[in-house]
Amino acid sequence: MNSKIFILFTFLFVQSIGLEAQSVSIYELGYPITDYEDNFKNLLRNWTKKNITNIEDFELSDIYFVEVLTSRDRYNHYRNFFSSDKSLHAATRGRKSMDTKGNIIEELYIQPGYRYAEFYDTRGMNDSIRNILSDNFQKQARDLLSREFDMDTLQLFNYQYYKECSDTASSGYEKQVRNHTVTSLEPLSQHYIDIVLEGDKKITDLTVNDAREFILENLIIERLTTQVAFTNTVKQGDRVYAINFTYHGNAYTNYIVCSSESKKVVWDHLFMGILPEQ
Repeated sequence: MNSKIFILFTFLFVQSIGLEAQSVSIYELGYPITDYEDNFKNLLRNWTKKNITNIEDFELSDIYFVEVLTSRDRYNHYRNFFSSDKSLHAATRGRKSMDTKGNIIEELYIQPGYRYAEFYDTRGMNDSIRNILSDNFQKQARDLLSREFDMDTLQLFNYQYYKECSDTASSGYEKQVRNHTVTSLEPLSQHYIDIVLEGDKKITDLTVNDAREFILENLIIERLTTQVAFTNTVKQGDRVYAINFTYHGNAYTNYIVCSSESKKVVWDHLFMGILPEQ
């Protein structure tokens, strides 16, 4: 299955807004964070081929302050922005190998991009998926991605799903855990439960109309779940910064948020997931 389809239909909510307790992001390894600029000193200090294998694909050009989130309107603007198709995300690929002397070699490849590209371009997808993603439906999905939510005025449904599954396979005893925390505007549909939570169905098991309804429901859930995480992480008074860079010669701007209390980067979908070797 095309990788873009896999992201759309099986990805619930994964992003680099938090770190494992024992890990330190590219913004924090080095100088102690006593002011906002220390994050970017560390970013530049750790911007090496040792930490980013394909570093030659990038060129960092500018880092600058954008604004303080002082008003409710601007806060809600970024809450919507980071859950839309306009915010940069990272596709990462890691690999471990061993040289002739027995030394472990770790590689990390970073590729910037935008989520929900399947609502703009369906080339390379199989016919059944392209039939679901008609031109009219793609526009409907894009309109939903640009919709402005105000979570402070909405009645929301929050769900916590946890299930352990065990089985005996050829490789031995296997244990799987399905753990989801999601937020929705309405009670979850049975199709959402079957496909995302239980994993018992695939979208191709549905009729075209049911598949489209599921996709729209999933988009709303992904956006609201992201916005809940943003609300729990980012506070009014925090600062927004931007990092301009090029990748393969194409210009991008990555927006990040720094806490007004800790001065640390607390929200970033692109570089925060880079965890340099200490």
